[in-house]
Amino acid sequence: MARRLFSARSKTSASGTGMPLESLIIVSVVTAVLYLGRGIAIPVAIAVLISFSLGPAVSWLHRRHFGRIPAILAVVVPVLFAVGAVAYVVTTEVGRLAGNIPAYRTNIETKINNVANALPSRAALDRGTAFLRSLRNSTSKTPQQRSFHGREVLPQNGADGKPIAVEIQNPELTPIDIVRAVVGPLVEPVSDTALVLLFVIFFLAEKESLRDRIIRLAGVRDLHRTTRAMDEAGTRVSRYLLLQTVVNVTFGLVLTIVLYAAGLPNAALWGGLATMLRFIPYLGVVAASILPLLLAFAVDPGWHMLAWTAGTFLALELLTGNVVEPWLYGSSTGLSAVALVLSAIFWTWLWGAIGLLLATPLTVCIAVVGRYVPQLAFLDILLGNQAPLRPHEAFYQRLLADNPDEALDQAEEYLRTHTMPAFLGRVALRALLLAERDRLRGALEDEYVKQVADGVRAVLDSLNSRMRDEPGLKRMPAIDSDVVICAAGRSELDEAASMLLARALEGNGRTVVVLPYAAAIHIALPDIDPARIKTVCLSYLDPEAVPHARYLARRFRRRIGPDISLIAAFWGMEQDAAKLEHARTETRADRIVHSLDAAVEAVNQADSDKTGMPANDEPDLEELADRISRAIGGPPDDHRLTTTA
Repeated sequence: MARRLFSARSKTSASGTGMPLESLIIVSVVTAVLYLGRGIAIPVAIAVLISFSLGPAVSWLHRRHFGRIPAILAVVVPVLFAVGAVAYVVTTEVGRLAGNIPAYRTNIETKINNVANALPSRAALDRGTAFLRSLRNSTSKTPQQRSFHGREVLPQNGADGKPIAVEIQNPELTPIDIVRAVVGPLVEPVSDTALVLLFVIFFLAEKESLRDRIIRLAGVRDLHRTTRAMDEAGTRVSRYLLLQTVVNVTFGLVLTIVLYAAGLPNAALWGGLATMLRFIPYLGVVAASILPLLLAFAVDPGWHMLAWTAGTFLALELLTGNVVEPWLYGSSTGLSAVALVLSAIFWTWLWGAIGLLLATPLTVCIAVVGRYVPQLAFLDILLGNQAPLRPHEAFYQRLLADNPDEALDQAEEYLRTHTMPAFLGRVALRALLLAERDRLRGALEDEYVKQVADGVRAVLDSLNSRMRDEPGLKRMPAIDSDVVICAAGRSELDEAASMLLARALEGNGRTVVVLPYAAAIHIALPDIDPARIKTVCLSYLDPEAVPHARYLARRFRRRIGPDISLIAAFWGMEQDAAKLEHARTETRADRIVHSLDAAVEAVNQADSDKTGMPANDEPDLEELADRISRAIGGPPDDHRLTTTA
C-alpha cells in the first residue's frame, strides 16, 4: 500500500511540475496566434497595460461618486494632454538642437583633429575616411545618370559623337498626391493610437463585466482560483508599473540635476527623455544617452563635459539596474532575473520594439497563470523567483550528487532562520523519505543509498562539532543517566533517520545510543547495562515495515525486559488514526509516531511516566482496563505488554 502511495505521489508531482505534450501544444498555438495576430494583439496588450496603470485612479474617482464615464475622462484626458505636451517639447528642442549644430562645427573639428593627432598612426583613420567617401560616391549617381520611372537613363550621343542634353521634367503633383504623401505615413500610427485609446476606454468602462466573462470562461467551479489569479496579476502589474514610474522619475530628476551642474544645455529635456525611455528595458537608457553625449561632444571644447555626462549615465544605470530595481522589482513581479532577460528576448522576437516594452508585464501575467493552472505549472517554475526546489528536495539532490559540503552549506543557511529541530524534521528527515521512496520503486541503487546515508551522517557530525566548539554548548557525558536506544529498522536510510532522532533527543539528562540496523536485528547492544535502558525507539522510513517492526519489538522485549517503553516510528506513514492504531496493535508498541516532534514528545512522556497513549492522544480503553485490573489484583493479560513506572 505504501508503495502504491509513493507511486501515486510521484505521478502527481510529475504531472504537476512537468511539461506534458498537451501543455507544449497549447503554448505553441498561443505563440503562433500572438505572432500572426500581432496587428490586433499589440494594441490590446498596450491597452491592458495602460488600463492597469489608470485603473486605480478611475476606481478612486468612482468611489467618490463620480460616474464611470466622467471618471474615465477625468483621468484619460489629462494623461493624453501630458503625453502630447512632452512630445511637443521634445520635438521642438530636438529641432532647435539640430539648428544649432553648425555653431558647434569648430569644436567638433577640433576634437576630431585632436583624436587623429593622438593616434600612433593616421593610416587607420585615413583608410576609414577613404572608405566612407568611396561608399558615398558609389551610392550617388552622376548628373548624366538620372533615373526615370525606375529606369536608368544613359547619356545619348548624337551623330557627331557629342552628348545630347536630356532634360527630365517631373510631372506636377495633384492635390491627391500631396495629401497622400503627407498623410500616408501618419495613417498607421494615428490609427494604432486611436485603436489603443478606444480599447483603454472600453476596458476601463467594462472592467467588472470583462472580469466576470473571464471567470465564466474559466468555469465557475474554479471561481476561487480564477479570482485569485486575476487579483494577483492585477496587483503585481500595477505595483510593478508604479514602482517603475517612481524609479524612472527619480532617475530623470537626478540626471537633470547632474547634467545641469555640468553645464549641458537643455538638461531638463534629457532628464525627461531618460524618464520616458527607461520604460524600455535594457535599450531605453542607451537610446536616452545618445543625444546628450553628442551634445556634450559638440558643446564643450574639451572633454570634461563628455566624460561627466557618460559617467553620470553609467553610474546611475549601474546603481539603478543592479541595486535598486532588483530590490524593488523582485517581490513585486515575482520573476527571476533570468526570466526577465529571456522574456525580453522572446517578446522582442515576437513583436519587435513594442514587445520589448511590454515584456515584463506580460511575463508577470503568464507566471501568475502558471501558478494557478496546473497544466501550465512549468511556467511558474521557469519564470518565478521562488526557489525551484524546496529545502528538503535541494538537500536530497546535494546528497545524490555526492556534494556533502554543499549540503552542509544549505543546512547552515537553513539554520540561520530556523531551529535545529526544524532542520532535522522538515529538511533532513524529508530528504531521507524521498530517498526511501526512490529505493522502494527501484530507482535508487545500493551505492546511492549508502551515499545518501553517509552524507546525512557527515552533515550531522559537522553540525555537532561546530556546536561543541561554541561556548556554552558543550555537553558532558551522562555516566549514570537513563539510556534511550534509537534502533534502525532494516536499511542504512533507517539508520540515518535514527541518527536524526538521536540528535533531537540529546540532553535532558539522558544518553542516546544509535543501534545500526545490522546490530538491531541481533540486539547486539554495546557495553551498556540493560537495566539503564528505559526506552527503545524503532525507526522505519517504509510504512509497510510493520511486520519487521513487530518482530524486532518482540526481540527487544525478550532481550532487555518487558518493562521498557517501546516506541515505533514509521516516518512515511500518513496521519491516519486507523493505520496508526493498526500498527500499534501489531507491534505491541506503547506508541506509534510518524514525525520527529511526536517521537521526541513520546520519549519525554516515557521519562515522566506518561506512556501508554495511542497516537491519536485518546486513551485505549482496553489497556486502561488492564491497568485497573492489575491495580486491584486482577489476573494480568498475557497477550498485552505495558510499561511500568
